[in-house]
Amino acid sequence: MQKKYIWTVITLSACITMVHVMPVLAGKIIGHASASANANYNNTVQTVSTNFDFLSSEMYTYQKMESDIELLKQRYEGVTSDSIGTTTDGRNLYRIVIGNKDAKKKILVVGAIHAREYITTPLVMRQIKEMLDKRADGDKSLDEICIEYVPMVNPDGVAISQSGINGLNKEESKKKLQEIIDSWSEWGLKENQDKYNWFLNKWKNNLNGVDINHNFPTQGWPNRADSRKRPCNEFYKGASAGSESETQYLITLVNNENFDAVLNYHTQGQIIYWSNQHASADVLAKDRAMADIVAAHTGYKLVAPEADGSKYGTGFKDWLDWEKGIPNVTVEVGIGTSPVPETQIESIWQQNTGVLPDIVKYILGK
Repeated sequence: MQKKYIWTVITLSACITMVHVMPVLAGKIIGHASASANANYNNTVQTVSTNFDFLSSEMYTYQKMESDIELLKQRYEGVTSDSIGTTTDGRNLYRIVIGNKDAKKKILVVGAIHAREYITTPLVMRQIKEMLDKRADGDKSLDEICIEYVPMVNPDGVAISQSGINGLNKEESKKKLQEIIDSWSEWGLKENQDKYNWFLNKWKNNLNGVDINHNFPTQGWPNRADSRKRPCNEFYKGASAGSESETQYLITLVNNENFDAVLNYHTQGQIIYWSNQHASADVLAKDRAMADIVAAHTGYKLVAPEADGSKYGTGFKDWLDWEKGIPNVTVEVGIGTSPVPETQIESIWQQNTGVLPDIVKYILGK
């Protein structure tokens, strides 16, 4: 299937010029299984491995994450997990918590808000292990801070990007997805298998076809431009601000936990979004300090304030800066197009090793 898909991609790159409403050519997709491939292993309960799957360079699925969460709890003391909510297709939005739960300082780390950016999930999982290993080596930071992780905010969307319709659990979910596909028939999705594969492999949104990162209830939401205007594989901001359950779960988590900082991972481009024109001077200064820490480790470039898109911003970062006053940075890892090939995970990790420990030190004033 992998070889067949690669040939499909090569053919598409050479022969198909996508219409202007399809912003990224399917021909740039390399190294991923077809979105229409059979995903039986995706829907099979997997036994807990003796090795962490997030340390491999294989496609990282929701099921592998579940297994790794259990293994982290087996291998390390003081690791807890729960779910901040359940998706339309019945998946948990897992939260992993480490450190001192009674600490005054708290940090949140999130990944895979956008479905096709699922390589950020093993990155976040590696950061959990990094902090736990540092504690085992004598570092006392976790005695003074609590770190919460939501490694896969959009698991239904991830399943679609990785495995297409067959990646979904419920018949009603498959029907919903098929309806969205049918609604974009003008893109030739029914007649052209390559375009169909492209549409699903590039899936960015949740099962409802809403871009979670365009759905947060900022004051700019009514004026936010929407190039899709209806459920799609990318960009659609939703029928109303905060309409999506995934959005609501993150909002509830932030409101309940009073975080001091948020580290938010996306792909791609090796850049850092740090500024927001609606942020207070104090929050903006902390945003910049965190961005400088990330840049020092990764070599990623800081996005200029005039290019940060925050005027009518409706993303998680915009909401944190504008509505909540919580310092945060959005880090875009990887190069090329999303889904970023798994072959990049090691270089991404080498760039981001040490980022979270140093942000912890900054928040603790050390």
